[in-house]
Amino acid sequence: MKFSILFRRIRKGLVVFIPLALLAGYSVHKATGYVFGITGASTIGCSSGGGCHGSQSSTTVVKIYTAAPQIVAGQTYVFSLSVANPSELGAGCDISVDKGGKLALNGSNSGLQSSSGELTHYPGARTFTGGSAVWTFQYTAPKTVGVAHIYAAGNAVNLDGRADAGDHWNTTVYPVTVVSAGVESSDKVESSISISPNPSRGRITISTPALSGPAAIEVSDAAGRTVFSETVMMGTETPLDLSHLQNGSYFLQVRPREGQSFTRSIVIEK
Repeated sequence: MKFSILFRRIRKGLVVFIPLALLAGYSVHKATGYVFGITGASTIGCSSGGGCHGSQSSTTVVKIYTAAPQIVAGQTYVFSLSVANPSELGAGCDISVDKGGKLALNGSNSGLQSSSGELTHYPGARTFTGGSAVWTFQYTAPKTVGVAHIYAAGNAVNLDGRADAGDHWNTTVYPVTVVSAGVESSDKVESSISISPNPSRGRITISTPALSGPAAIEVSDAAGRTVFSETVMMGTETPLDLSHLQNGSYFLQVRPREGQSFTRSIVIEK
């Protein structure tokens, strides 16, 4: 009789303990997944629906950029992803691609890991340097020409070790114009583009004899943050005043309304 009562009590205890143990195990796994990055957030963000924490905020600037002047089908290029937020201390990320593009680590110290075809931060959030966190990665373009995309979510965090409202995320999409190796712009247009003087004190001239018409000009700093943007009418020579920028290296991207966009590295020394 006493044995029967004891057995029932043990069985009842197990019924309560096992679900709790499973829940605890799930919670640990979930928390660890966030610390070591999580996939599936690059297009929907990092809120509870996206699997992470915090809220979407325009103060978190997520930017993808490359120094490559054009992207040729099937070729591999180095891209950078930056996440910046003036009120946070570090960041995590998730990167994905479409149209058959492929992602890969850019060295063993990239701060990223590959998972299910995506790249996520690893082993943890990257501490801000100069107000942002930057990762580099390799992108292999699809084998067919057309427009592909690189998607990224960046979560700027306060490094308190908790998934709470003190963190703020945002997303971005980088359209990739994939061209064939025989496209004329890869030779004639590219070879005809120049920027002078470079280095400069900030006043430069963009020489584009093969381009004309309206174009968007965007200048980014080494962390990927946009520091200048303007739409201009391209001619044989287009003057540009960047003398308000501080000394340093920048990426200048020109996106014509018609034709292939291009990027050049410039240096300002006053």
